[in-house]
Amino acid sequence: MKNSIYTIRPVDDVHLIDIVHIEQSCFKQPWTLDQYKALLQKSNFFILMVLRSDAVKGYISFFHLHEEAEIINIAVMPEERGAGLGMMLVQETLNICRQRKARKIFLEVRPSNEPALKIYRQLGFEEKARRKNYYPDNHEDALVMSLVLN
Repeated sequence: MKNSIYTIRPVDDVHLIDIVHIEQSCFKQPWTLDQYKALLQKSNFFILMVLRSDAVKGYISFFHLHEEAEIINIAVMPEERGAGLGMMLVQETLNICRQRKARKIFLEVRPSNEPALKIYRQLGFEEKARRKNYYPDNHEDALVMSLVLN
């Protein structure tokens, strides 16, 4: 996917370290480079990155297995937030999952993450469950949300 300023494409080896840097700047318990390298060896794990002038500004990671998909992580650099990159990343993920014949996609999100909740709700995700004390850093619950893909 490409618009006039940003390009979304699968991560490559050159930019994987940028994903880890974004991870470290956005999450209290970031994944490591080795964790990402190991997961990318699996045929059902994907990372899409959004670039501006060859600089990674955000990413989304997800699994797709048979008829289901799961968004694992999504992060946008703080200085790029509010530009619609999160929405673009989720929409491209949904497109790929539909092409790969997924019928349902789900994710977990913090109830306090209002920007993410706004995106998910605008795209039609619905809350299906709540996982108590899910996040180890502050014991916040997780909302489990899903979307049926047509």
